[in-house]
Amino acid sequence: MATPADDLDTITERWPTLRASAGQRPVTSWPPAMGITRLMSEEERQEHAAERADTAPDAPGPRPAPVDVDVLDVMTTIETGLITTADWLAERVQRPAVTAATGRGWSDDVHRQVALIAARDAADPRRWRYTGQQRDAPTAAEWLALRLRSVPGPFRALDDGEREAVARVATMGATLLRRALGEQRRREAVPHPCPVPCGGQLVVEGGDGAPPVVRCEDCGRTWTERSAGAA
Repeated sequence: MATPADDLDTITERWPTLRASAGQRPVTSWPPAMGITRLMSEEERQEHAAERADTAPDAPGPRPAPVDVDVLDVMTTIETGLITTADWLAERVQRPAVTAATGRGWSDDVHRQVALIAARDAADPRRWRYTGQQRDAPTAAEWLALRLRSVPGPFRALDDGEREAVARVATMGATLLRRALGEQRRREAVPHPCPVPCGGQLVVEGGDGAPPVVRCEDCGRTWTERSAGAA
């Protein structure tokens, strides 16, 4: 079973893939239309057709830039959550850098040694930085994963509450990433009743690469893209 640290590793490793997918026009939408359009009213069908005509690649007029806005939103959400959590955690567990008293000059051996120790401690690459260019999702995910694994450094050990807070952000981020890449199965209610006499609640499941399925929660009848009959 994946741990929160594993989820953070996933974000670090898959971030380039997510970034690349953001630069592509989406080819699918969620939830998938499937045969649900047959359940729409005539007005809803017309609106659906007009929307498809406006967004089709061969539609007249200027085309939007090839970018997936939904993926960009996911990236912003993940990155903001990770960096905010790293800032919060570092404020709590990261030891302040050693400081050296000034005024004795470099001719004093003790002062020189203490000053060098302070400089090295402040520049320790294991420290989380509150400024600079390395404040991005992969860097924050890697730093948080190391804290969960208690890798030594200028930090104290995390308490249970801190571990739980980081774990929540890690799970959320990995889930959003897998969902954006089509690797996370999703489930969503359909705003139309079951077309058979039961009139029950329909739900659509999919989004993980497997064929999506519409299922009635009352009678159990299912629909797939290949078949409109009951399973």
